[in-house]
Amino acid sequence: MNIVQGIKGFLGISLIDYPGKVAAVIFLSGCNLRCPYCHNSALLDSGHELEDLQLEELVEALKRRAKLLDGIVVTGGEPTVHPQLFQLLRSLKSTGLSVKLDTNGMRSDILAAAAGEGLVDYMAVDIKLAPERYSQELQAPADAAHRLGATVDWLRASELDYEFRTTCVPGLVRERDIEIISRMISGASAYYLQQYVPLHVPDSSLAQRPPYSPEVLERFMEIARPHVKEVGLRNL
Repeated sequence: MNIVQGIKGFLGISLIDYPGKVAAVIFLSGCNLRCPYCHNSALLDSGHELEDLQLEELVEALKRRAKLLDGIVVTGGEPTVHPQLFQLLRSLKSTGLSVKLDTNGMRSDILAAAAGEGLVDYMAVDIKLAPERYSQELQAPADAAHRLGATVDWLRASELDYEFRTTCVPGLVRERDIEIISRMISGASAYYLQQYVPLHVPDSSLAQRPPYSPEVLERFMEIARPHVKEVGLRNL
């Protein structure tokens, strides 16, 4: 039996995690950022308190559901830090379902290799805030801005379906961040602003903050529209 550790969660069906598709969702442990508003904080490290799910059992479950599903979402944590990501993706592709990968964009080499092998059909890249603020706010590597820029440049030049997205956390993500991000991804096919949902976040002060009003989010959209082909809102 092939053992793939770090598979910590499975959602059998979702209508919101893969645009235009009915999808299952697989959650992996481990992350190379520390976002204070992460709603999957139990997955940030090894997720040792959560039981590992068996890959073979997941694949069989997916095959049984294949007539109900269009795709599979691999999320985390951060999938690109998972040491057996490629083994996992190959197994998932064997189901015949489309695969979407959620990522923070810190490992463009992993993303390009997965796409080059035909293991991913759609990528969603979370851009947290202006890249120069990553080290201060997210405990990111000193070269985080360069890493993220490499992913943006590669993805815009690729033939892969993709989106960029930002969760609009009050007091953390500001107009200036949206302006900088929009210019960085200029020409991208899609950019989604996501309403902040203050549930299960590790920073207690953020948990008390009310989400931005629809008017503020609309202003953010107006900032982004001149730079990106499609701008949308989620979680309203």
